[in-house]
Amino acid sequence: MSDLVIGMAGSGGDGIVSAGESLISSAAYEGYYAMMTKSFGSQVRGGESSCRVRLSTERVLNPGGTLDVAVALNWEDFLRFGAELPVSGSTVVIYESKTGVAPDKIPLVGVAPLEVFAVPIGDMAKQAAGSDKAKNTVVLGLISGWFGIPRAGILRGLAKKFARKGEELVKANEKAFELGEAFAREHPLATPRTLDPPTAGQGSKMLTDGNDMCAAASVVAGCEFFGGYPITPSTEIMQFYTREIWKYGGAVIQAEDEIAGVGAALGASFAGTKSMTATSGPGMSLKTEILGLATIAEIPLVVVNVQRGGPSTGLPTKPEQSDLFQAAFSAHGDVLRPVLAPTSVGDTFAVTVAAFNIAEHFQTPVILLSDQEVAQRKEVVDLIDTSRFEIEERRRPNATELENYARFRLTEDGISPISHPGMKGGNYQGAGIEHNEQGNPTASGKIHEKMNEKRFKKLQPLKHRKDLFRVEGNPNAPLALVSWGSIAGVAEEAYGRARAEGLDVKLMVPWLVYPIAEEVFRDFFASVKSGLVVESSYQGQFYRLLRMFTDVPGCVRSFCRSGANPIQPREIVTALRAAAVDLQHNVHQVASQD
Repeated sequence: MSDLVIGMAGSGGDGIVSAGESLISSAAYEGYYAMMTKSFGSQVRGGESSCRVRLSTERVLNPGGTLDVAVALNWEDFLRFGAELPVSGSTVVIYESKTGVAPDKIPLVGVAPLEVFAVPIGDMAKQAAGSDKAKNTVVLGLISGWFGIPRAGILRGLAKKFARKGEELVKANEKAFELGEAFAREHPLATPRTLDPPTAGQGSKMLTDGNDMCAAASVVAGCEFFGGYPITPSTEIMQFYTREIWKYGGAVIQAEDEIAGVGAALGASFAGTKSMTATSGPGMSLKTEILGLATIAEIPLVVVNVQRGGPSTGLPTKPEQSDLFQAAFSAHGDVLRPVLAPTSVGDTFAVTVAAFNIAEHFQTPVILLSDQEVAQRKEVVDLIDTSRFEIEERRRPNATELENYARFRLTEDGISPISHPGMKGGNYQGAGIEHNEQGNPTASGKIHEKMNEKRFKKLQPLKHRKDLFRVEGNPNAPLALVSWGSIAGVAEEAYGRARAEGLDVKLMVPWLVYPIAEEVFRDFFASVKSGLVVESSYQGQFYRLLRMFTDVPGCVRSFCRSGANPIQPREIVTALRAAAVDLQHNVHQVASQD
């Protein structure tokens, strides 16, 4: 096998996520590409937890579809994840025999797995370590023994993980791993399946998640201040800053609430420092007023929204792409602010740098729309050459401009030089009230009209930034796929499969999701006779946004679903196949009429 998808579930404390992290770490050691997603119940303590790990000899685009291997330490917990851990007739099921369920009575309605193994996982853990806390290590041994995942990498990872806790615990976990391996040898698969060795010469890789990647990229982009408040699933960004920013001369404030967090970040930016805050949907609701201040005062700021299922508390530990309308429209008054969305852990770096460059160049708040899957999933990615990134700085006034400084001067491109407190000659009044070119308050409708024009005009060049869009395939293809954010990897794999079948389809993945680049999409849709806009939200928010600003062909439809209900590549391919048949049928009808 060149690709292996493993899903595991159990109760909090079973070490399911820890087992997944050990698996993906060993994959990174050995040179595989890999991706790990994790999911929890929303309880503060305890509850169910799961992870899925996809190992491959090729670049991994998404967490994969149906499981090749399903591990259930507790059936009740496993079933809670439903469509997130789908089992089929090709799945090998491994479960804890102490659940008392016979192999032919497992509670998977409507499906007969390829093979089923009841394993005394807890007893083996106690035998090895004197405690059932080593169950996850037994599971690693079972998977390694049955599917050929190199043991050396797993053992190396275990040794590193438990080194601080003493040699005795390391040896106990090694024994638990070996007992799992031995069980697999003694009970071989009826249909042997072994993961292919990694491709030689792939070079060094790194293992990280989207939140750490975002935080690291922001430091490279020159960010020196973070103000925020902890909220799932964005908290790791602030944790990264707490550990690392001091090494680069920066500072971090964990504020008393979401409003104070964004207020501190905006204040730091007003003082001349690149700044960022991070939150999730409920926190974005609280930050809205300060974002309006950043817009009218034309102050650079990057706001990361790691989306989760909503509204309200919603599904705090599940991914969804349902905050797009909030990002684009949650403001009073006429407001236009850029919204960017990474599609993977790997491209989170480049998109974060782009967000800072745009914020600084255009003197505007920028919203970076990540989501729980991209932010918290781990990926084995190629090393990043940071030297290839150009870092932009805000346009500061020169000596001539400071002689009679007008902070909001009406320039040809709408961008006026921005000073900071303490800059000689650069004093001005910065406030949330409408102002004239000098920053003085005004109630003039005429000046308000000009300032609105200034704030909108300066962002128009963004719509022509083709580097913020990825387009693949035949430019004249009649079939189209459009997708954004974390679900784009699913669409990209579907695109590859459809092309392999001979379907004439092209793919569009935007990193800039607002403002809508009318010309870019008009060119893309020019040849399109049928297509799909694929996303993870009930309303299909990006599809609706496109229809507000572009002439989306009527044959292009929304392919969407609420969060925690994964869309699989095969579903998209099936829909494209049906669309191609319909096109052929329509062509035949027209020919018959002629």
